[in-house]
Order: sequence, then C-alpha cells, then structure tokens
Amino acid sequence: MEDIPHKDYFNTIQRPKNGRPSFVPCILFAIIIGWGIISIVHNKAAFPEPERFAHSVYASVVGTVLRATPEEALSPEVVQSMLREKGLFDSRRNATGHGVSHKFKMQKNGKVVYDHVSCLMWQQTGSQNDMNYQDAKNYISALNKERFAGYNDWRLPTLEEAISLMEPAKKDGDLHIDPVFDPCQKRVWTSDFRKDGTAWVVWFDSGFCDYAYTDNNIRHYVRAVRVKT
Repeated sequence: MEDIPHKDYFNTIQRPKNGRPSFVPCILFAIIIGWGIISIVHNKAAFPEPERFAHSVYASVVGTVLRATPEEALSPEVVQSMLREKGLFDSRRNATGHGVSHKFKMQKNGKVVYDHVSCLMWQQTGSQNDMNYQDAKNYISALNKERFAGYNDWRLPTLEEAISLMEPAKKDGDLHIDPVFDPCQKRVWTSDFRKDGTAWVVWFDSGFCDYAYTDNNIRHYVRAVRVKT
C-alpha cells in the first residue's frame, strides 16, 4: 500500500505555501489595537487632565452674573434665596456668605471704579448728600445729561448689583465696602421695589439690605452704575 503523505494542518493554516503569515492573526491583532485606542479615548474623556479641569472650573466662577433689570415686587424670601445662591454677604439674611472676590480698577481719572469680575462700572463717590427716592432718580438723570465720565447710560443699581459690593468684614471708613470707594455713601438706594411705595436699600454701615419707604421723608445716598460694553 502506498504511503499517504502526512499533512501538518497547523502549519497549513499558520504558514501557507507562499510563506506569508495567515490573515487570521492580523485581524485579531487589529481588533486588539482598536479596542485599546477606544479605551484610552474613553478614559481621557471621563477623567480629564488635572490642569485642563482646573482651568475649566476657574473659568466658570471667575465671572459673576448679576441681574440688571429692576423688580417691582421683590419679596424678602426671594432676596434671601438669591443671597444664598450667589454667596453674597448680608449680616441678617446670609451671614455666612463669602461675598464677591472683586478685581477693581480706577478709571477716568478716579471718577469711576471698574470691576473686572462683574463687568460693572461704578461711581467712585456717588451723591455727596442723602436724598429721597425721587431726587435719587433726578440725580441719575442729571448724570446722564452731563455725560458723567463720558457715558449717558448711568442708572440706579439693582439690589443684586449693589449688595455685591458688600464685604463680610468692615473696611476703612468702618463700612462693609472696599476702600477704593468713597465712604460717604453709607446707605444707597436701588432700583428694586419691595412693593409699591417701598424700595430696597443697601446698608454698608450695618452690613445688610432692607426696604424703605420712598416718600419725601426717607433719605439715602446714590451710587450710580452702568454695564461696561
């Protein structure tokens, strides 16, 4: 009987007659490499690099957005919620608030103070005399008519804007406000109303906000503000 040549099936599969490696291991190798790349990309997305993550967080808190539109019926409950949400200091409603870390810069020969955090431009001094609410509005109109510091869009600040200047600790002049500002304006009117006939006031001498009647007998100071565009 003729001997039947023995076939090495393993060598037949792994190494064909032409000497080239089998396509099966190549496919397996490509699949393994592909899964490795996908895993690396997924992990980088789930766990960003520390420096990039830190920069992202910093960018999200460096700007402070404050409401600029006046409210006609701003309740104490809403005020307290706002103070806590934004971390603003008020000795009665949010004594643990840390306030805003401002970046103030004097401009226009010291006439105004610009805050790079809130993008608000403030009068450095404000009114030199206290006045009733109607006179406060007239004071703003006069500023715009004369284009104080070169602008005609000055206005009374909202409560959020005014109380953002409140410092947790008293500064020079014994007020809860940065000494970059004139200490004369101890209490300032805002454009927000509690209800008809009462407007919100920020008390830098006592460290809190409250509402006051807007009749002729109640007098407070004015510190005008505008949004720098």
